[in-house]
Amino acid sequence: MSIQVNKNQSLLTDAFEVLVRNLGLEKTSQLWQILTPSKTVYTNIRQKLFQGKEVNSLYKEAKRFNRK
Repeated sequence: MSIQVNKNQSLLTDAFEVLVRNLGLEKTSQLWQILTPSKTVYTNIRQKLFQGKEVNSLYKEAKRFNRK
């Protein structure tokens, strides 16, 4: 059972990395909120989603998004 969960987790992580790369962080986050009724899974992958990003770059990205 845990093997299947790990495979699913890996697939979700890979998929969201592609989404972040192509849609950007904001749109990916919005999509995630629409598709997931629970935030439990998000908390498991958020470190990978934000890995390597600095607060300043996230702030600038959010600021650009809010201007739209």
